[in-house]
Amino acid sequence: IASFGTAFKAPTFNDLYFPFTGNPGLDPEKSRSGEVGLRGGHALGAWSANLFETRIRDLIIGDPANFFVSANINSARIRGLEFESDARLGAWRANAALTLLDPENRTDGPNDGNRLPRRPRQSLKVDIDRDFGLSSLGMSMLAEGSRYDNPANTQRVGGFATVDLRAGRQIAKNWLLQARLVNLFDADYETVDYFNQAGRSGFITLRYQY
Repeated sequence: IASFGTAFKAPTFNDLYFPFTGNPGLDPEKSRSGEVGLRGGHALGAWSANLFETRIRDLIIGDPANFFVSANINSARIRGLEFESDARLGAWRANAALTLLDPENRTDGPNDGNRLPRRPRQSLKVDIDRDFGLSSLGMSMLAEGSRYDNPANTQRVGGFATVDLRAGRQIAKNWLLQARLVNLFDADYETVDYFNQAGRSGFITLRYQY
């Protein structure tokens, strides 16, 4: 497969006018993206591998060096490689996706060549599910490498891994009872510096599907 496209992203209302961090002078983002890839099958399912590159003008970020006031990065390039595979064995279903990323600030000045803020170089997600008649069980694992929180690459945020569990049961026609246990091992992690993510959490949902 091969594709090419352009994109335009206007600043949000909060980017422009949120108290203390809004910046009415922001320019919209403009980007060009290209992708080439291969897709195929194996004995248990399918696989794909994709190489992509995106070049962005006026990337919008919250700059920690300026109290998180929204700002533009004049020029940025995001280059990456994605691998994905799924498989099915009886009632078991599995999917794995690996992303390797090279997000680079290409603006002339002291930050030229630095990594773009809040983007890890590596991420891996694995989903495993199984059906038991009217019931289902599943697990998800997410692992991400370290990232930087600022354009100068002086505020490092460590990598992390989390595991989630889920279960579902159809209790009547059109009614589904679901339960989720998020961050099973109560990992202490951040994706933004000084903003802790939620610890171990449980959720129960009753869903009506017409």
